[in-house]
Amino acid sequence: MKETKFIEQNKEKWLKFEQLLRLNKRDPDKLSDLFIQITDDLSYARTNYPNRSIRVYLNNLAQQLFYNIYKNKKESRNKFTHFWKEELPSIVFHSRVELFIALAVFLLAAAIGVVSSVHDPEFARSILGDSYVEMTIRNIEEGDPMGVYKKMNEVDMFLGITLNNVLVAFRTFITGIFFSLGAIIILIYNGIMVGTFQYFFIERDLGFESFLTIWLHGTLEISSIVIAGGAGIVLGKGFVFPGTYSRLRAFQLSARRGLKLLVGIVPILVFAALIESFITRYTELPTSVKLALILVSLVFMLFYFVWYPFVKHRNGTLQGILESHLQVRKTQIPQFKGAIRGVNEIFRDALIIYKKLFRYYIKPVFLCSVIYVGAAAYILQKPVSIGLISIDVWAFEKLSFLINYTEFPSLFLLNTALLAGVAYWTLYKASDIMMFELNKKRLLWGIVTSAILFNIPFFADGFLSFILWLAVLPTVYYSLFIYLQAKRSFISAMGFFKGFLVQSSGRILGLYSLLLFIAFVFFVLVDSPFFAFYLDFLTSNFVLDPDTTYYVGLVLNGLVITISITLILPLFLYGFSLQYFSLLEIKEAGWLKQQIELFGKDTE
Repeated sequence: MKETKFIEQNKEKWLKFEQLLRLNKRDPDKLSDLFIQITDDLSYARTNYPNRSIRVYLNNLAQQLFYNIYKNKKESRNKFTHFWKEELPSIVFHSRVELFIALAVFLLAAAIGVVSSVHDPEFARSILGDSYVEMTIRNIEEGDPMGVYKKMNEVDMFLGITLNNVLVAFRTFITGIFFSLGAIIILIYNGIMVGTFQYFFIERDLGFESFLTIWLHGTLEISSIVIAGGAGIVLGKGFVFPGTYSRLRAFQLSARRGLKLLVGIVPILVFAALIESFITRYTELPTSVKLALILVSLVFMLFYFVWYPFVKHRNGTLQGILESHLQVRKTQIPQFKGAIRGVNEIFRDALIIYKKLFRYYIKPVFLCSVIYVGAAAYILQKPVSIGLISIDVWAFEKLSFLINYTEFPSLFLLNTALLAGVAYWTLYKASDIMMFELNKKRLLWGIVTSAILFNIPFFADGFLSFILWLAVLPTVYYSLFIYLQAKRSFISAMGFFKGFLVQSSGRILGLYSLLLFIAFVFFVLVDSPFFAFYLDFLTSNFVLDPDTTYYVGLVLNGLVITISITLILPLFLYGFSLQYFSLLEIKEAGWLKQQIELFGKDTE
């Protein structure tokens, strides 16, 4: 059936349904009868018009009724309970091989740390660092060997440890994307460090005291890191061993399973940080209390992550891994105009466009990055020469130097030029695939304006600049596309985007949050811990003096960071651009109005 005929035949019924919803007193029988008819129509529309506004219209009507009937029903609580009681134990059981491998790797690495410390008295310094070893020796001489846990106040320590633990777990998981090797390498490093640290105290006849202190919080913390390692192995295994699935589909399934394992340990890591910050510092606590806490923590981890999943398996109540809902996606780019698309669909299509354009994009990106790093090095030659910019810190710390506009105003012009160039190339190359028209002159003025607005927040100080930038980024790029497509002034485009934000804030924030998460993961992958491998390769294969090694390493790291920015930015531009069509249809219903105008006309 033609879509216009479908609408014409049913519009009176839908109007009655809308009128009934507006009444304060509703006839429940009529409401029930119309709801059944609406859901039937929705099912038909989903099958025959999946990317049309009529499907969204009917879906909204059905949702309004569902909300009115079930608004007091707390579904979210049921889902929350189901995850912890059913879903996570099932995933743990199905991932038992990977978790066992992670535990074996960690224990073997810890044994290596102990054996190495036995045969090399200086091994602890190479693993823990001279400053930490000296501080601990000083604490031992002062009669407070566990004094390191008393250096900070409780709240600051809790926040810092929580953030560090979650980041370590996340890094352990996400580096598993490199064929599971990244997760295994981090497990080996952490295992050697734990074994070395524990033996350091055993060697000084403080083994039992250190055990009571370290494992008070370490039982939960170390166990969670091992589980994060298992999640990383799960992540990589789907790509390396796809089985009967395609490699991409197998990776999707393993990524989802591994991510749920990671989510499951976050509360445990927070609780471990709570113990370390507020309890571990009291080294004078009775031995019985410490042993009891360690035992309770160990019993909990064994119960929930070992015994409980196996009992559910034995009883036949274990939930299967649901895989059928991950459908194989088509790779062709659909017609965007007239379609209201979900966040997942927009993100998928942005990736499709990115993949199609990547081969045209990578060469100019590399060339621009080389020029940019050379210019930035010239501007920042003073902090570089005195070593203020360190090569062994996170990319985000290095980025703070590149946006220090108050001290180096010329960086503002340099960054504006880089962002404008990336945006121009991205949108110009995508115009044919996305089937929208661009005026080159208007495009040039638009991307220069957006690049300037993008950089202005960094004139503020400290954390405020970051908060302002988070708000400015979507405003600028959505407004850029409105400016290009609706042919408004840039200020008018920003006002138009405000209307989008009021009406569809959930959609905008959903896509923006997803893109920010992908960007964060990407930066973690390219910067740490793999940059250490670059330096090892450099020092192992070339005989360079320390200063030259520092400068070469800094240039390489600068290139990695710059290329990362230029590679991730197009994904934001594609995503925001694609969502514009959906937001416009929601706001103005242009396509739906065209269909309504066809009512009564013969379109056969």
